[in-house]
Amino acid sequence: MGTGSQEWDALQQLVEDVRARDLHAPSTVAEPAERTTPGGPGEEAAAPSPSSGQPDTPGPSVQQTFGTNNGVAIGVQFQNIINGMRTVELRDDWVDQQLAVYVPPKNEKDAADTLREKHVVVLLGENGAGREPTGLDLLRRLNKGLRLKRFHREPGDPFSLTDLTGQENVGWILDLRAEGDTVKGGLGYSLQDTAALKTATSYLVVLASPQVWAAISGGSDKVDVPLEAPEAPDVLRAHLRAAGCRNPEQWITDARIAQAIAGKLPGEVKRWADAVMAEETRPVVAVATAGTQEQNEFNQRVERVIEAMADWRNELRSWHIAHPDSDHRNFLLAAASMDGTPVDLIYRASENLAAALGETPAPRPGQQGPGIIELTYMIGAELSADGTVTLPSDGYAEAVVEYFLMDRAHLVDSFTQWTAQQAARLDGDLGTQLADRVAVWVIRHTQKSRSVDVLKSVAKEWSASKLLQQHARDLLSIAAVDSKIGRLVREQSLTWARDDKEPDTLRATLAGVCQQVSQVYPREALLRLGELAATGNPAVTAAVGEAINAMWEHPDQRQRARKVLRKWARSATESLRRSSSHAFLYLASRVEENDTPSLLVAGNDYESDLPWIIQSWRTALEYDPAPESAIDAFKVWMEASVTEPDTRDTVFGILARAVHDAPEDNSAVRFLSLNRLASHWEPSEPRKPLTERARFRDSLIDWVRAADPTNPGTGSSVPQS
Repeated sequence: MGTGSQEWDALQQLVEDVRARDLHAPSTVAEPAERTTPGGPGEEAAAPSPSSGQPDTPGPSVQQTFGTNNGVAIGVQFQNIINGMRTVELRDDWVDQQLAVYVPPKNEKDAADTLREKHVVVLLGENGAGREPTGLDLLRRLNKGLRLKRFHREPGDPFSLTDLTGQENVGWILDLRAEGDTVKGGLGYSLQDTAALKTATSYLVVLASPQVWAAISGGSDKVDVPLEAPEAPDVLRAHLRAAGCRNPEQWITDARIAQAIAGKLPGEVKRWADAVMAEETRPVVAVATAGTQEQNEFNQRVERVIEAMADWRNELRSWHIAHPDSDHRNFLLAAASMDGTPVDLIYRASENLAAALGETPAPRPGQQGPGIIELTYMIGAELSADGTVTLPSDGYAEAVVEYFLMDRAHLVDSFTQWTAQQAARLDGDLGTQLADRVAVWVIRHTQKSRSVDVLKSVAKEWSASKLLQQHARDLLSIAAVDSKIGRLVREQSLTWARDDKEPDTLRATLAGVCQQVSQVYPREALLRLGELAATGNPAVTAAVGEAINAMWEHPDQRQRARKVLRKWARSATESLRRSSSHAFLYLASRVEENDTPSLLVAGNDYESDLPWIIQSWRTALEYDPAPESAIDAFKVWMEASVTEPDTRDTVFGILARAVHDAPEDNSAVRFLSLNRLASHWEPSEPRKPLTERARFRDSLIDWVRAADPTNPGTGSSVPQS
């Protein structure tokens, strides 16, 4: 703890800061600063910047150590992990960065020999085993002239080595490390014939877990190599030296550290290196024990690193037992949640926290309870001269919040509501940083607990706040592509999308999540968007339309979306047909520069799309009542028929076939629905003369009636098609 003089100076500074803020306080809540594209953490290395093979300005380095999280992480992480899942060419500077601290596995030679001989190797290991850096090193040392490219498959997509033909001198990396990643039909058989790779002087490295490989390895020619982890001290030494540690050998040879890291995988050892470097940057107060001051200080640092790696669980348990007082506990939780915020705001927030948790105020002795200096001392923190609270260690704030989430499950909803309120109340960057900090903690909590309860609680609360809607979207997007919990979150998001009891604000957020996640999971995103579109809520359907249109803007996603939607339109599963139809209706509202519906333009693969278009209109005409998206799409097509005469026959013919060309006998229902849509476009006014638009509307009805195969020749002059 600091001296009394230091505390007095800090309090004096705090008084001045409060006075200045009160004099210039804004009358309304400030808007948060504009945020960067969101992202999520990778498994073993920072994600690369995509490369097109063209000269480019190097992207920013995005290696982050999550000790004190000041809100930067959530703002960059989503794009990082998305880049790490796309099919991209890996930049040389990024590869160099990943290999700067690389320590080879013990059996690297086996992997190198397999790759050199067979042009394929499957590197097996658990999360943190170092599969990606090993693959990069193998390819780099094999041939300096190889262009390194990583590609990704949506779970269940087929794969064949023929997918990699047509390019020479390429080192391919197929990444199957994320939970649930696999390929359809088995990978082993596709790796039997590598002649095409050899002809192209190319190589393939597959990254997978033993569990994934066991399910898809049938028929392979012994190309898998389970990695044998390097010695943990060697890995720790490499990381500490690269980070500029003052005396790495002192840490490596300490018996306590050596015992703790023994047998650990490289990814876990890196976490220890991060904890060591975080501790080296913090001052340590000397204690009066036997030995030199230098040795005493180092002993303290070692114990703190060990405690930090255990999430401070033992220390926090002891502290809570010794401090049952609500004032102390709420001040600690508020200080941890609002780390870096002026202490006066923390003090006020801790009082709000007590109310949010439903605590009944007890009689408070002496000037209405403990003050700032006392509370800061009681939580084991320092009050700095600038009026902020310095917690005992980097990572301590997160440990406090994690302890609360684990220890007080029944109060989680109340706590997340409180964090949302605080983030909205804090000015500018302070509110943004709080939300970003909580988001990172929630992701980690979900990873540890394998439960989405806290994640959903935070996302639901933030979705209802105008200031935090983007944070909610970023949070769920990161969780949905995380290598450890992505599959779990995506499965739960489908349940939420289908549940009418979920608030529309959350489901609108889910549509935005689908838009972002569609970059790597387009099929899963489309399914969820289709379910969300069925809600009928204007805000939700607007978000769905925006997401589907955003997908369509990307040519690489467009073709995949087409294939999926065509397949669903023919499916025997009603929910898939509904999803396809709802997605279609948003796309049907898209127009070209001449206002012609985009789906009718030959260059957009109209001929291949035609059966899907007809089937989708058929499904849409069976809705009762028609959704707004159907009304909007119908209006777009009718306006195009009026303004572009060449379009009329195509539009009328499609709608006629949608009504009549079906094995089931629902044509009467569809014909009635068509009449209603036509009336939406041009309402009937019996007492007024027919307008040109009304005649055009009636000509559509005549055309469709004439196309009825059960009642041909109704006297209409409209040609049948």
